[in-house]
Amino acid sequence: MEDHQIDKLQIQLQQNIPLQEEEIMEMDRGHKVMIKMIAVIIVVSMVFMGLIAVFTVKKETLEGLGYEDYFAFFCVGISFFCFCYLIAWLCIQYSRYNWRKDKLNGKNRLTSMVVDRDKTEHAEYLTFLGPADNEKIRIEVDLQDYDRYKIGSKVIVTYLKFSRKAIEITDF
Repeated sequence: MEDHQIDKLQIQLQQNIPLQEEEIMEMDRGHKVMIKMIAVIIVVSMVFMGLIAVFTVKKETLEGLGYEDYFAFFCVGISFFCFCYLIAWLCIQYSRYNWRKDKLNGKNRLTSMVVDRDKTEHAEYLTFLGPADNEKIRIEVDLQDYDRYKIGSKVIVTYLKFSRKAIEITDF
């Protein structure tokens, strides 16, 4: 059976390591793609919802509608799109705020052990022992890293402090 004990002296945290230009450019590119994807997803979702509405409404109901009714439907659709886009925009602004703080402060490198694993519908997370007593650091990781590292694995993880995303994980 594998020994899951780690000495507190083995846990090390290096903070504020400057990011490299390639890492900054790659993450900026990812933010731009995310904004475009959100707009496309909202538009496609609205088209499907409109098609479902058209196919479920009876033909007699549509014949009795005038141009002002169609204009009202159009305005409601635009309002719904703006509302969804506003919510997505607020989420993106929060992500950008964290990203700006990460660019200023750099990345952290933690030498530690995996103590917990979480899988949500959004992402996969590993929890690591922190340098302080009873401190645990939960970081979002790629699916490959989540499958590779089990509880008790001793690793060196490089992550963004405010975004809480792993950049690189290697064996200790």
